[in-house]
Amino acid sequence: MSSELKALDDLRRRIDAIDDAVHDLLIERSELAAEILAAKPPTDDQVSAMRPGREAEVLRRLLGRHSGVLPAIVVADLWRELMSAFVRLQGPLEVAVCAPEKSVGYWDLARAHFGTATAMTLHRSPGVVLRAVTEGEGIVAVLPLPQEDDPAPWWQQLAADVPNAPRIIAKLPFVENRASRFEDLGALVVAPLDCQQTGQDKSLLVLATETPISRAKLVEQLDSAGLEGGALAVTDRDRDQPEALYLIEIDDFVAKDDARIADFLESSEGSIDRIVSLGGYAVPYRSED
Repeated sequence: MSSELKALDDLRRRIDAIDDAVHDLLIERSELAAEILAAKPPTDDQVSAMRPGREAEVLRRLLGRHSGVLPAIVVADLWRELMSAFVRLQGPLEVAVCAPEKSVGYWDLARAHFGTATAMTLHRSPGVVLRAVTEGEGIVAVLPLPQEDDPAPWWQQLAADVPNAPRIIAKLPFVENRASRFEDLGALVVAPLDCQQTGQDKSLLVLATETPISRAKLVEQLDSAGLEGGALAVTDRDRDQPEALYLIEIDDFVAKDDARIADFLESSEGSIDRIVSLGGYAVPYRSED
C-alpha cells in the first residue's frame, strides 16, 4: 500500500472513530432526556414537552462558539432535528401548519424547525389549526405572520384571554437558511405553553378599546411606560366586533404581571379597556454565513 493510500485509510479510521463517539453521545443524551422526564413533576399528558426558550438559548450558545469550515446553518439544523426528537421522547408533539396561500414555503419552515420525523398536517384555515391546538394532544400550530390587510386575522382568536388559551411561543425561522429559501416567508408558533424569557425577546400584546386611538398616541403612551415597540396590525370595531383591536409588538420580554402594563393602563387614562398578552418569542439568530 502506498503512503498516500495509507494516510487516506488512517483518516477514514479516525472519521469512523469520531462517528462512533458522536453516536455514543447521542445515545447518552437520549437517556438523559428520559431521566429529565422522570424528574419532572406530573403534568397534563396533552401538553408538549417543548421548551422554545431553552431551545433558543442552546442554539445561540452553540452557534456563538462555532468555528471551522462547517456552515453554522448545518449545526443549527442538526440540533433542531435532535431537540425535536428529544421532545418527542418526553411527550406528544404534532404540528398543524396553516398555509392559506404558499403552502410549500410554510410547510418547509415547519419541517426545518420541528424535524423530519415529527407528524405534520397542512390546513388552509387558521381556525382549523387553532382548534387543533386547543383540542388536540401535544399539537402546536404554525401560522403566517400577521398582516395589516388580512381580512380575517387569526390573532384575534387569541385575544379572548381565556384560561389555558394557546399563546405565541416562537418565530420561524429561528436560524435562517438563505441557501434553501425561495419565498420571503415568516411564521409564528402557537401552543398552550408559557412564553419563556431568554434575554433577547419580543412580546405580543393585544390592546382593546371601544374608542379608536391613533397609532402615534398609542406608541407614545407605550414608550412612556417603558414598553418600546409598535403596532403590527389593527382591526376596527364593527357590527360583529364591538372593540377596536391593536396587535402590538414590544421589544422586550413582558410577563402577564409586568408592572409596566399597569403603568401603561394608568397613563392611558381609561382609553384602553383591556390588554391581553399573546405570548412572544426569542429573537431569531442571525448568522453571518
